[in-house]
Amino acid sequence: MKPLMNLFFLIAMCGFVGLAACKKGKEPETAADERPQRPPSPSGTMSLRGTYSQSGAIGTFRDCTTGEQWTVAHEGDNLALEEVYLASGVPSGSPLVVTVEGGIDYRPRFDGAGREIMLIVARFVRLGPGETCP
Repeated sequence: MKPLMNLFFLIAMCGFVGLAACKKGKEPETAADERPQRPPSPSGTMSLRGTYSQSGAIGTFRDCTTGEQWTVAHEGDNLALEEVYLASGVPSGSPLVVTVEGGIDYRPRFDGAGREIMLIVARFVRLGPGETCP
């Protein structure tokens, strides 16, 4: 009888472990729905290198490492970034490589329709003339 109980215990444990593993697995649609609705706020700031371009009053930053792109919020050291960009003499909308310290967070969209993730520039570090992103 003891071998039968051991077999029953083994089957029960495999079923329990299998069920727990199934609960951890997610369908792609479910996993996407469970993404956080707010980006994690960095504790402090991070150094970011990417391309900055400006068209009209809207600045855009594309991170060289990840390829992610964000609108640049009109706060922090954004004014210094805009001034350097405009002084560079590049045509409006042309990208320039820059290094900034900052973070990302939700801000109201410039068109007033909801909120979007934006880059908040805490400090403009440098312009990289002639540099390119991979």
